[in-house]
Amino acid sequence: MFKFNLLIALIAFLNVSADSSERPNIMIILTDDMGFSDLGCFGGEIDTPNLDSLASTGLRFTEFYNTARCWPTRATMLSGRYSDKLTPSQVIIPQILKESGYQTGMAGKWHLGMNPKKDGPIQRGFDDFYGTMTGAGSFWDPYTLTRNTEPTEPDGKDYYYTDKIGTEAVRQIESFAKSEKPFFQYVAFTAAHWPMHAPEKSIQKYMKMYEDGWEKLRNDRYQRMLKMGIIDEEKWPLPVRESWVKDWETIDHKPWRIRNQAIYAAMVDHMDQAVGNIVDALKRTDQFKNTLIIYFHDNGACPEHLGGNGWNTANNILAKAKREGKEVAVGDRYDVMMGGPLTYGSVGHNWANAQNTPMRRYKSNVHNGGACTPAIMHWPAGLKTKSGSITDQRGHVIDMMATCIDLAGAKYPEELSGKKIDPHESKSLVPVIEGKSVSRDHPYIFNHAGTYAVVKGDFKIVREGKRPWALYDLAKNRTETINLASKNPEIVSNLEKIWDERWGKKK
Repeated sequence: MFKFNLLIALIAFLNVSADSSERPNIMIILTDDMGFSDLGCFGGEIDTPNLDSLASTGLRFTEFYNTARCWPTRATMLSGRYSDKLTPSQVIIPQILKESGYQTGMAGKWHLGMNPKKDGPIQRGFDDFYGTMTGAGSFWDPYTLTRNTEPTEPDGKDYYYTDKIGTEAVRQIESFAKSEKPFFQYVAFTAAHWPMHAPEKSIQKYMKMYEDGWEKLRNDRYQRMLKMGIIDEEKWPLPVRESWVKDWETIDHKPWRIRNQAIYAAMVDHMDQAVGNIVDALKRTDQFKNTLIIYFHDNGACPEHLGGNGWNTANNILAKAKREGKEVAVGDRYDVMMGGPLTYGSVGHNWANAQNTPMRRYKSNVHNGGACTPAIMHWPAGLKTKSGSITDQRGHVIDMMATCIDLAGAKYPEELSGKKIDPHESKSLVPVIEGKSVSRDHPYIFNHAGTYAVVKGDFKIVREGKRPWALYDLAKNRTETINLASKNPEIVSNLEKIWDERWGKKK
């Protein structure tokens, strides 16, 4: 009897050991042009129960960086190199993980090449792709919609792109689950990027919520974040309102503006519903426990206002409308309420200032309002931090490469198809997943649209155009309200050298 019990115990031990060493599924969920405080679990009023649930049993980051813009974040994240495009000398995560036995799939926005037969996801290691090649487009009739390498069209009269991204991600998960191999999945939502499009019922859900305007919304979010313990008033003072944000009391066209923010909220709501469907699929296929879900945004809230053909993203619907003798209302058309298929507008800078609470600046700028995103990690089988905790440890989208390599037991190649591969610049966040600390002395370097920054240790330098470098102590001033450059020129000089070594004249 003793020998039998010993045998049972040994088998149980071996099974536990096998489970603990099993390579995880890895899922990256990326959303588009969203503010720092939009999610409920980061102080927002928008209904996001599914992401809130992942946060409540996972880990929330309050200092997780991006490149401040759509396509550089995607190129940097996938390649592990600071980059605004993919080149032949770069290799990306699915290519490496596929070589290590992973299944790979992508649903959503590619934005790293326009020809799906030449420079699309399939050529870069994804087994399955459904999404758009370009950076934006109608949610009712997406521009450059593609399945694998072939153009496709929306299916069904109730087609809505955010919902469809979720449906396609679920399809991929169900297919992955039929194999014993682990999978890597990249789900890239276009919500809440312009154009402002959402089903009318979802818009109406939020119409009354924003009647008091963006100033009250910003103050309400800030107080909620303090109460939730996401921020504290000493380290995270609320900056003065951005100079070009108008006063709500005196601004015109309030109903039109209120509706735009209601549409934005509805877009985020639908994205969260899609995440809920994805999580349900993971649970239904018995994949949830050993799937690491990493969620973050590509940049901060978007201040852009549209005109013309929406930076070449509305060409298909403009052409169709013209053939049918109709007109698409593009941009700030105060005489047309946004949200429907024949509209193409943006939420704009006034609301974006509140969406980014409590950060400064917006998308395209490497202050924290542009280049710092909330992030969530969730992995029931592997995350060793306290459930629902909030961490001030630092990460960056560039770190996805090293993190995925470590978790997959993969090797970063020196060559691919006979071509030399550039080394990655990524740092693994596996120690954070394991409940350990990572060094803050690893520098992160930013270079986008005439704005520049370096983060290292407790400090960050930022430069806008030809202005001098500003210096912020992030340990004491996360919202970048106190410029210490004149008092600490040596710190500025040391950090500037790091920027020059990577992006300056020496390169």
